[in-house]
Amino acid sequence: MIVLVIGGSKSGKSSLAENISYNLKEEGTLYYLATMNPKDLEDLKRIEKHISNREKYNFKTIEIKSDIKSIKDINSSDTMLLDSVTSLVTNEMFKEKGFNLDVKDKINSEIKSLSKSLKNLILVSDFVFSDSKVYDELTEKFRKELGSINCTLASLADVVIEVNFGNITFHKGEGLLDV
Repeated sequence: MIVLVIGGSKSGKSSLAENISYNLKEEGTLYYLATMNPKDLEDLKRIEKHISNREKYNFKTIEIKSDIKSIKDINSSDTMLLDSVTSLVTNEMFKEKGFNLDVKDKINSEIKSLSKSLKNLILVSDFVFSDSKVYDELTEKFRKELGSINCTLASLADVVIEVNFGNITFHKGEGLLDV
């Protein structure tokens, strides 16, 4: 099963995704694929909070910033939570040696491939499209790439959930999960 959990920053989407991952795991290993590349103290605090929150679930953590195709030693009975697609897009677009402004095909392909290797894949992504502000060209390109990726992932997913301030809205697959 593929589940996409989307929402704004600090909306509760990661906590919900952790719970969904734990409840979906029947056998195999429960993985947490951590993609955040911390840039400041706020990022480090967020990572600490996520680590603390997921301790009760006994996740096996894989930290990888990009190129998720390199993940090895997973099997078809495993469940994986990828948190987050947003960080993955950021890491792929803004690498040390410059910008790669077209990452959607690579990321979509790698996530599709990963999903075929697992029993369950739970994806967390941000909704960064609701304001009317016009940003600089680079930020707009990032938003467009993330939006395109989110659309592709929503079409692949069995379940799509939006989280806003802890409120859960099913956009696809309602009834397939008990949340």
